[in-house]
Amino acid sequence: MGHCPAPSQLPSAKPINLTDESMFPIGTYLLYECLPGYIKRQFSITCKQDSTWTSAEDKCIRKQCKTPSDPENGLVHVHTGIQFGSRINYTCNQGYRLIGSSSAVCVITDQSVDWDTEAPICEWIPCEIPPGIPNGDFFSSTREDFHYGMVVTYRCNTDARGKALFNLVGEPSLYCTSNDGEIGVWSGPPPQCIELNKCTPPPYVENAVMLSENRSLFSLRDIVEFRCHPGFIMKGASSVHCQSLNKWEPELPSCFKGVICRLPQEMSGFQKGLGMKKEYYYGENVTLECEDGYTLEGSSQSQCQSDGSWNPLLAKCVSRSISGLIVGIFIGIIVFILVIIVFIWMILKYKKRTRF
Repeated sequence: MGHCPAPSQLPSAKPINLTDESMFPIGTYLLYECLPGYIKRQFSITCKQDSTWTSAEDKCIRKQCKTPSDPENGLVHVHTGIQFGSRINYTCNQGYRLIGSSSAVCVITDQSVDWDTEAPICEWIPCEIPPGIPNGDFFSSTREDFHYGMVVTYRCNTDARGKALFNLVGEPSLYCTSNDGEIGVWSGPPPQCIELNKCTPPPYVENAVMLSENRSLFSLRDIVEFRCHPGFIMKGASSVHCQSLNKWEPELPSCFKGVICRLPQEMSGFQKGLGMKKEYYYGENVTLECEDGYTLEGSSQSQCQSDGSWNPLLAKCVSRSISGLIVGIFIGIIVFILVIIVFIWMILKYKKRTRF
């Protein structure tokens, strides 16, 4: 007669009568009770003729927590259900931040189940009071509480008759926004109220330097000059002058990289596939190597200079047969000169002997 081995531990139920038996005869049934968190009930499993136990699957049904509600100005996200052991998440609408826990789990509480944390609240993302500006002020629907989405508008002071005394430079309106969904920030720096017929410094020109003295304010018709960094070419006028209404004319120049250095068209003897280009920008390096049978004369690396030259000068690849011939000729000339010197010395020595 067959037997069944002791059944594995069930995740949702426990045996009513504990036993140390390791084998059970066919026909044996064991009683189980569902664990807390599941609807309370009893069931049994039986040892079958094929020495296996009847299935205990779906015998215990998980209890359900109460259906969660969306927080005001937010949403609840139910992923797998609201049964015992399930997890839900909360998010806030744009412009609001979450105060409290962003998730909750359905857990056992006394004889029932409930969510382990209270639902969070979603509150407006606050901004600090907008920055004040000299000779002007901001206007909005409130002077105290500022939150996401609110807009403030700046205006410059006027005289008693409403005549303008200053020019407003910059964005007149700022809005409260957020970069991280937690802390509110204003959309940019506040504008400035500058004296009439004055200019703030001209905008930054990339890859250029401003030659004129940098001041906080420039007077009407003041001139500012620019110069591009070495290796860059200027497009447009090199100088601009202050006009009324804080305008600089003509249009600011731009500086872009210009092709400065070029490799010679004839590059015989140099190794191909080194990634060499025909044209190089200022500051770029070129690396040179010779093919087999050639010798490199000069530095293997040169850098493009602002005047279009290479420093050090570009090396050359000289054929070893030619270089050997040159060396041979050079040695031959030296030997020839030495022979002549010895010959002259012998003649002079012979003449001295004949005199005496």
